[in-house]
Amino acid sequence: MGLELPQNIPPHVPAGAKIYKDDCMYTFDTAENNDLGLDIDLKTYRAYSRNNEYNYTKQNYEATGNYLYLNVKKTLKPKEEIDKLLYDDDGEKSPKIRKLEIKNVSEEDYYNTEISLYDVKQDKLYPRSELSAAFNNLFEEILSANSSNDDEEIKQWEQEIAPCPHSVNVEQFDFDGTLDLTKCSQCDLKENLWICLHCGALGCGRQQYASTMKGNGHALAHYETSQHPVALKLGSLSGDSESYDAYCYQCNDEVKVPNLAAILKKYGIDLEKTKKTEKSLVELNIDQNLNWDFKLDGAGGDKLPPVYGKGLTGLKNLGNSCYMNSVLQALFDLSSYKEFFKGLNPKLDINPAEDLSSQLLKIYDGLYSGRYSVPSPLKGEDYQLGIKPFVFKNLIGQNHPEFKTQRQQDAYEFLLYLLDKLDNEFGLKLNEDLKFVYTEKVVCDNCKHGSLKNELVDNISVPLEETVLATEGDEKVYKEVDLRDSFQKVAGPELIPGYQCDNCNSKPGAALKSGGFTSFPKYLIVSAQRIKLENWAPAKVDVPVKVPFTLDLSEFKAPFFKEGEIEVTPSRSNDDTQTFTANAEQLNTLLGMGFPEPRSIKALYSTGNNDAEAAMNWLFEHMEDPDIDEPLDLTGEGLKAPSTPSDEAVSNLVGMGFSHQLSKKALYLNNDDPSAAVEWLFSNPDDDGVIEVNDKVPVNAGKEKRDLLAKLSNESKSSGQYQLKSVICHKGASSHTGHYVVFVKKFVDGAWKWVLFNDEKVVLCQEENLKEVEKNAYIYIFEQV
Repeated sequence: MGLELPQNIPPHVPAGAKIYKDDCMYTFDTAENNDLGLDIDLKTYRAYSRNNEYNYTKQNYEATGNYLYLNVKKTLKPKEEIDKLLYDDDGEKSPKIRKLEIKNVSEEDYYNTEISLYDVKQDKLYPRSELSAAFNNLFEEILSANSSNDDEEIKQWEQEIAPCPHSVNVEQFDFDGTLDLTKCSQCDLKENLWICLHCGALGCGRQQYASTMKGNGHALAHYETSQHPVALKLGSLSGDSESYDAYCYQCNDEVKVPNLAAILKKYGIDLEKTKKTEKSLVELNIDQNLNWDFKLDGAGGDKLPPVYGKGLTGLKNLGNSCYMNSVLQALFDLSSYKEFFKGLNPKLDINPAEDLSSQLLKIYDGLYSGRYSVPSPLKGEDYQLGIKPFVFKNLIGQNHPEFKTQRQQDAYEFLLYLLDKLDNEFGLKLNEDLKFVYTEKVVCDNCKHGSLKNELVDNISVPLEETVLATEGDEKVYKEVDLRDSFQKVAGPELIPGYQCDNCNSKPGAALKSGGFTSFPKYLIVSAQRIKLENWAPAKVDVPVKVPFTLDLSEFKAPFFKEGEIEVTPSRSNDDTQTFTANAEQLNTLLGMGFPEPRSIKALYSTGNNDAEAAMNWLFEHMEDPDIDEPLDLTGEGLKAPSTPSDEAVSNLVGMGFSHQLSKKALYLNNDDPSAAVEWLFSNPDDDGVIEVNDKVPVNAGKEKRDLLAKLSNESKSSGQYQLKSVICHKGASSHTGHYVVFVKKFVDGAWKWVLFNDEKVVLCQEENLKEVEKNAYIYIFEQV
């Protein structure tokens, strides 16, 4: 008969249930890397792990009373069986990947899987043969269902590529029936072939950046002469998959093509019989990220040695997540981060997948436990086993239009976004060592009256002087710059034309602006302004910067009023609230460019109120700020009264069956985004609908910032002497393409050494190996001496 399923356990997985079966809720233990496997709660479908150090399965039982778990344990197959997966059977071990058809061998194929029932009360495993049909049926449903990570990844990719107006209705022209599908019609290339879906013309694609796949761009040339926008990569077609590469040259983006089978039939191509022969654009991009070596070799050309241990754990690339991996490695190397998370304990009364502090604690454990800093059993010692921060990535980016996608992102934008999230989650305690007071002085050139403005910040962005020495092909060769010269440009003095002085009202006037550090932080984050807008698209400038192993910023202390200059204290009303009036001319310029008024006012306030171009650049840098459309608030209290969602938006949610009060709260918490509000409502079915003052920003956030600003403003201890601690590098034509890695100075084997974190590749390197850093350094983190 077999062990029967208890009545209090649902016999079927409810529709829409999230199944967390990839790794433990509190660690990166998986069914593959944990000797005892993974335990999946049969009531909540959350996974837990246990070993000699901890027992999260038991802790969950003690907290919930749930004692029955699906145990999944995977062990690596013998080498002979793995060889059969990878090689032909002709005795010569010719890799199957050389065959015409691409073979997909998943990680699952490398493992033997054992399934059993674990009773935590008895600490006993039951094999499937001893279980009832109801138990086994439930197991099959859990095992065959997508995990929560899979569902998120599918959702993200589905959001990525959609039909465009040109691919929805592909206009096809007369076709003479003769078509050679084996090579480009304009050259001899037999790979990377793209067919025009409008006329059947076959041309090779463009050379993919950092890829070995060749291309002469003849498909693009066909579009330029014919204006036929939609083309499809032949080698990406597979009859058993809906995944393929189609591109609209007019929209300059990847697209989906409805009714593709009928379109291809005209050219004698049977979609159902096609076999994939080349990697897709996504796969090429992922391969590029995973295999980038940054041309690093040892002093004698030898391979850089891999390194393992606590604090030397790699983060696996989740597709295009190298920007996130590099930022996390740099931040978690800071002593303040290590101490903060070392003192946190897991929360056992919540869903850790929906709690930011739980995910950060999980990452800390993953990086510093050392359990995952071992050679990969599948890839060899060049790669670590590493950890996969899927849940963190999904959580941190869930309400962000860019970071919730699978596209490559700007590491600096992500860093700023993450720091802001952490300040809101933990207050300023976690990032206090990054904070400093930067002071700007503006003095009227006519009457010498001026003011000082103190700002609490956690990073500084510096320009790079672009002096072109020569041109080699399509590449410019720039003069090397010193980072101190970039700080000099930031500090000034700088002449501000068109300045209108409140004291003398000189028209047209001018002012001198200068700046400097009132306090120096323990850790200084510096971003090199390598990304420029060219034709409204971000492009990277490879100006070489001398590697700043040490940096002396002592000369860039805060400016003060000299003899003959008169400081004007900004006026305040009786309630101690600052006021700001935007420069009407500059505001009208921004409004005429299409920027909303709240954004324009904020931009002018943040850039001195005299320069529309500077304000525009500020807007481009802060487009994704969560409060970008909220009115400028100078009270410092951090939280205003809740905004009132539109009646129409509320009515739409009420029409879906939600209460009026709950609908208002959902819209308020999600910035009036109906889609995000609906997702929040489904995730919080038991919420009472009451909007608490701490639902968005801690009520004391403004006071905390004022107190820290006052504290740092009065500090005289600050040293401007720094040494380089880590540097995030980017290689590629744009911050949204290419690859990110991070170099971190670590204490290894009794000495300080540079360690390169290239996703799950972690290797030792010397200072002479950092030559590539000169043109690729994007974000520096310095430690105060």
